[in-house]
Amino acid sequence: MAKIIPSIFNADIVNLIGDITFLENNHIEVLHVDMMDGNYVPNIAFGPDQIAKIKKNTSLSLDVHLMVNKPERIIDRVIDAGADLISVHYEATPHIHEVVKNIRKRGVKAGIALNPGTSPDVLKYMVEEIDFVLLMSINPGHWNQEFIDTIYQKIKETSDIIADRDIAIEIDGRMNPQRIKKAFDAGASMFVVGSYLFDGDKQKNIFTLQEALNR
Repeated sequence: MAKIIPSIFNADIVNLIGDITFLENNHIEVLHVDMMDGNYVPNIAFGPDQIAKIKKNTSLSLDVHLMVNKPERIIDRVIDAGADLISVHYEATPHIHEVVKNIRKRGVKAGIALNPGTSPDVLKYMVEEIDFVLLMSINPGHWNQEFIDTIYQKIKETSDIIADRDIAIEIDGRMNPQRIKKAFDAGASMFVVGSYLFDGDKQKNIFTLQEALNR
């Protein structure tokens, strides 16, 4: 089933619990949490302690996107904090097989994130080890960028690689209703939304986003 997954990075930090409650009341099931180390990407956001506090205040599943170098150093802490899904960047570690295997051993869904310039061909020898693929439609950790519209072809290529396996394709980066519809038609089923949802009238925006999946 296709899902809209709001990114907490774009929520109102002063009224974070209020925004989370709003999402719970509007049929959202999963919350996207970006963890950034200031090294792999320029920004810093949401360490394990903050993730644990979020988990205590919501019934939503937490989809934690690790934009960090050497994610193997922090995986256990993120899982202990309450992550339900974890994506790690293929480009961030030479030990990607070990990392995703260890995530799954802990009972958490494991995903591999790919930067815009990384070919989905790298997934060919890892499809048996993952539950989902996160495809970036902007460069990670850089905001207010132009959407990279080659993502639709990349979704199709990724779909061909995973074939009939039970592996979801998640898209992250400047998603709006029109882009969600095109990405859905190409084969994606998980859509991270940020500024489109939280800027302006949230109720109207979330309705428009959800409608995009029902057309």
